[in-house]
Amino acid sequence: MTPDSAVIAYVDYVTGLDNLITTIPGKVFRNNIQAFAKMSPLFALPTAVFGEENQYYGTFLPEIRTLIDAGASTFPRTTPSGCTSAFMTWLASTGRRDVIIGGISIDNCTLHTALDLLRAGYNVQVVADVSGSNSALAEATAIDRLRDAGAVVSGWLNTLTELGTDFAGPYGQGMMGIIQQHWPASTIGQVRDTTPDGHGMQLPTQG
Repeated sequence: MTPDSAVIAYVDYVTGLDNLITTIPGKVFRNNIQAFAKMSPLFALPTAVFGEENQYYGTFLPEIRTLIDAGASTFPRTTPSGCTSAFMTWLASTGRRDVIIGGISIDNCTLHTALDLLRAGYNVQVVADVSGSNSALAEATAIDRLRDAGAVVSGWLNTLTELGTDFAGPYGQGMMGIIQQHWPASTIGQVRDTTPDGHGMQLPTQG
């Protein structure tokens, strides 16, 4: 997948559901979502947001609301799968065949949407550590099913670096900013440099 071949989809990142995830610690989960949300603007990816705001679901998480305010396409629905006719028409209009997807939860709405995309002939990369579940068994079963169906299962960090490819390239500074703020995912707040020489991971010197 490249920034020119992919779209990115965010599934049901709302306040009424994010606290249901127990397979990833809450602070780590939000940290991961924040990193994931920054990929859309960094790579200028066509962006779809699934879900809606109401008394049951609550409101979109702030980082997802930022994407909507910036022009992301939104797709409310009544089905577990996000592959409604409106979304599929939008997706076809992008001319892209690769879909990066993550959301709540990996064993329900994210799973069904990814499976329907695969059935429709799209290449699908599911970002597991921004998706989660309230059951470790259900999460593992969903990941097995996704892989069996042909999806690539990844984490947010390797999705970021797969798209950016080179820290000396045009996305290098943006990638480094996300990494410095959010990696490793278990670190919340400022990331301290613990490398022996005290220099950490640096961008190559520009010639």
